[in-house]
Amino acid sequence: MKRAALLAIVAAAVLGCGVRVAVETDPAARHTAWKDWSWLGRPPVARGDTEYAAIDERVHKAFEREMKTRGFRRVDHERPDFIVTYYAAVSKPIDPKQLDYAAGNPASERSGLNGGVYEQGTLIVDLLDAKTGRLAWRGAGRHVFQAEQTPQERSERIDAAVAAVVGEFAQR
Repeated sequence: MKRAALLAIVAAAVLGCGVRVAVETDPAARHTAWKDWSWLGRPPVARGDTEYAAIDERVHKAFEREMKTRGFRRVDHERPDFIVTYYAAVSKPIDPKQLDYAAGNPASERSGLNGGVYEQGTLIVDLLDAKTGRLAWRGAGRHVFQAEQTPQERSERIDAAVAAVVGEFAQR
């Protein structure tokens, strides 16, 4: 993927919450026909880590709701078109070099959407082509996580970010 072709930045205030969304896409991926998806298997959140467990639960619920609303179907026992995972830069930035997948997409080809790292507060949603395992689409909602948030505010920001990111994917 060429960096210029990969990066399409969409900066918009969404749902009145000020969540800014940026999108990276692989122009070679044929994701416009995708309908069925599943979650990438990941290790469970550590016991006793209630903050991250609550974030994980909220992200999953919001994503599943938004995808269903837009006509996408979650499948667990059938082969999906794409696989979904996410990363939350809750307390510190995330270096895009750490977000590599076995099927490819060298970290040097990734921009971090801002030319470096994903800043603290970013929610990153990755969609991988189920056939190839390669990263095909990435959406990042900025300013989602803030230290002074109440649990209710955090839930609202996650919902807004997921709605914005899924909205960008649904428009592809």
